[in-house]
Amino acid sequence: MANPIPGTTQARLPKYLGDRLAPSRSTVRSIHRETTVCYAYMCPYAYACDQKSARQAKVLLRRCMRYMPEEMRAEPAISDMALDLLAARREAGGRVSTDAKLLLDRVRPDGPLRSV
Repeated sequence: MANPIPGTTQARLPKYLGDRLAPSRSTVRSIHRETTVCYAYMCPYAYACDQKSARQAKVLLRRCMRYMPEEMRAEPAISDMALDLLAARREAGGRVSTDAKLLLDRVRPDGPLRSV
């Protein structure tokens, strides 16, 4: 067996370990994969997530935006739940800041609650 060139293995190892493994290439059975329950309605990363669904669902941890490394994550935004709470408060006559009103007018121009 040939000896590896010094330094080449050490340089490739962090790159190999940092690569994300797609579920289709994984040899780990589904019952052993780490998952989390995704509530896209409450998640501030849902706007940039390709794993979200209309209902809560199990998502692989390595695919969830919340658990990704900082450099791979999207900027968090306001969740649909927070927007619904603000809209309901405004509709009920509660105090809502001017910035929140402008945000609701921009994001939800057709009504207070999201259309499903």
